[in-house]
Amino acid sequence: LETGQRSGGLNSRPDHIRAVAEASLKRLRTDRIDIFYQHRVDPNVQIEDVAGAVKELIAEGKVKHFGLSEAGAQTIRRAHAVHPVTAVQSEYSLWYRGPEAEILPTLEELGIGFVPFSPLGAGFLTGKMDANTTFASTDFRASVPRFAPEALKANVALVDLLRNVAAAKGATPAQIALAWLIAQKPWIVPIPGTTKLHRLEENLGSAAIELASEELKDIDQAASQITLKGARLPQAVLDMTGR
Repeated sequence: LETGQRSGGLNSRPDHIRAVAEASLKRLRTDRIDIFYQHRVDPNVQIEDVAGAVKELIAEGKVKHFGLSEAGAQTIRRAHAVHPVTAVQSEYSLWYRGPEAEILPTLEELGIGFVPFSPLGAGFLTGKMDANTTFASTDFRASVPRFAPEALKANVALVDLLRNVAAAKGATPAQIALAWLIAQKPWIVPIPGTTKLHRLEENLGSAAIELASEELKDIDQAASQITLKGARLPQAVLDMTGR
């Protein structure tokens, strides 16, 4: 679970879950964590044990809601059977639509909210990159297959689509990308990240953009004609997530 630090490996043992929760409460200077996510599924710990540990923390009033991230449909079901899962956080955008096959139907059936991370494709869907964009060796995107030069040449077609829709709606590509996500289901709440106030204001503006059903169909049809290239993460990371 989340420890406040980036480190290798996974540890979702019940005793560690409790230790992390207690440390977070102290660090945050609060008496309750609103939502406590398992940020990656630990293959060495049964998900029922994870859910049971969080259930105890909820019973004690230290945690309010239980969340999962990057979990598969069966894992979600097993966890939910022990204690209701409030939200699942996984990548979802026009650039990566993997959750549509199994995750979204499962969440809708169980009444679980969905929190798409990287809804702007690590900046790609903002329209600020093109086929010639390069990344410093210290930039994580330099190791991501879908940002490789050959992949970018193919993938910029998706950004061109967003630019065209944005121009017609008097919006920005980022706002259209977020508005598309919001329009998919009422229980989808994307979480774009930014360090700039004007980008935050731009992202918030997406909530005021309404995409009619015909516009959504047109976007989906146009997107279906684009052949996207490159995995969303390096293989080593995909292996860790099991997705």
